[in-house]
Amino acid sequence: MIKVVDRYLLRYFISALITVTVAFGLLIVVINMVEQLRDFVDNKVPILQVLTYYLYFAGWIFKSFLPVFVLLAALISIGILARKNELLAMKTSGISLYRIIAPIFLFTFLLTGVHIYYNEFIFPEPNKKMVEMREYTIRNRGEDFRWTTQNIYRQVDKSLFFTINSYNLARQEGADIKLYRSANDKLAEFITAKRMKFTPHGWMLYNGAKRILGDSTTFTDFDSLPANYIKDKPSDFETPIGNPEDMGYKELSHYIELMKRVGSPYQRQLVDLKLKLAYPFSSVIVILICVPIASNPKRGGLAISFALGAGIALLYFICFKVTQSFGYNEKLQPAVAAWMINGIFLLVGLIIIFRTKK
Repeated sequence: MIKVVDRYLLRYFISALITVTVAFGLLIVVINMVEQLRDFVDNKVPILQVLTYYLYFAGWIFKSFLPVFVLLAALISIGILARKNELLAMKTSGISLYRIIAPIFLFTFLLTGVHIYYNEFIFPEPNKKMVEMREYTIRNRGEDFRWTTQNIYRQVDKSLFFTINSYNLARQEGADIKLYRSANDKLAEFITAKRMKFTPHGWMLYNGAKRILGDSTTFTDFDSLPANYIKDKPSDFETPIGNPEDMGYKELSHYIELMKRVGSPYQRQLVDLKLKLAYPFSSVIVILICVPIASNPKRGGLAISFALGAGIALLYFICFKVTQSFGYNEKLQPAVAAWMINGIFLLVGLIIIFRTKK
């Protein structure tokens, strides 16, 4: 009997989740298509490439809006069952609200794991292709923008840093390089080179000059000079395409380490890293909050139940964004900014469940 009820509840919930995902996903696609329409027409983008772009775009929708879709599916499916008095019949037969919630909660917990796996291993690569299509096919940006990075700064250690005026990603070659080595808070060595290239033996400098500064200054020209102390890989000089928050967990961690070496601020990226785990778990939190509310519709019926649950969930996501902003501005620690609202609303969800008629 219980297994039959589980299948019945899950069938309602999954059907609602699929319907909501498709309906709102298409709405988001249409809105985006209207925004991009002029670029499609002006740059004569083929229909096949447009369809390919929106196939990738669908992956971004799943990554970004799954907790919202879970929220709406829970409100709709449980609200309809409550409206038809089917939940009342289950309770009358001895099935508690906890037992009714259990299959949906466990399914959502598994869905959260799928969401995290998807964000880490499946989403990043198609997202890069989508961004490349948007920048180079839809917006028709030139090849120079695609393959060239400008004004690179790197610190090897406390006493050595270098700059590259421009770097060609395809050729793995930099132009106009300057290296500065200090000792006792003074410039001790200064190297300039017209070209820098990655070889099987590491980085090499070409056509440059080396100056040793001190009590007596020496000046030496060179045709080539090994630079094995530069540990950066060619891919480290690539400017990330798209937003850092759309990277996978490992990729974003590597990007943060790179920002630390460069000396650039990385607080925002560190908050995004913590959100990689915190945001998918919001699906579980909204289930705890919305299912008890939807299961006990008030006098106004499903409409009031839906509005109340949606209002609470909307407040949840607004608070989530507020703490995220506080984390970006260094008002909160990254872990606190990412997880605080989950903790608060988890407590609220548990209180709502305990206060709801079982």
